[in-house]
Amino acid sequence: MGRKAKGDRHKVVSSMPPAVADLVKAEAATLGCYVGDYLGWLVADQVGIVMDPPVGEVSDHPDPAPAFDGRMRYPAMVPRPAADVVIEVADARGATMGDIVTELVCERFGVPFTARVKKKSLEASTTRSARQGAA
Repeated sequence: MGRKAKGDRHKVVSSMPPAVADLVKAEAATLGCYVGDYLGWLVADQVGIVMDPPVGEVSDHPDPAPAFDGRMRYPAMVPRPAADVVIEVADARGATMGDIVTELVCERFGVPFTARVKKKSLEASTTRSARQGAA
């Protein structure tokens, strides 16, 4: 018999400060679950979606992959209802889903982090402002 289905999930790659990545890995190890499942649960919890924390018998927890800006990357397996909230927030703020996930994770651990605004969103905002100023 196979493993129990975890439901519809959205994979979001989150780049976080190294200290936060260490905390995430430690929490996942304590629960015995995959890091991606832990991050998905944490995001769901942060946006107000109730679900049981992941638990298991996972003992091999990989180190996060380095990102180009000194941050560390972990994939988050975010349950669909929580991912829909993250998508909505990211679109409204002009940020990436990964940065919104990182912001939620950092908020959970009390570490300051602000999602970056995507270049496209900045350009669109500047163009809108210019049009409104000319009118």
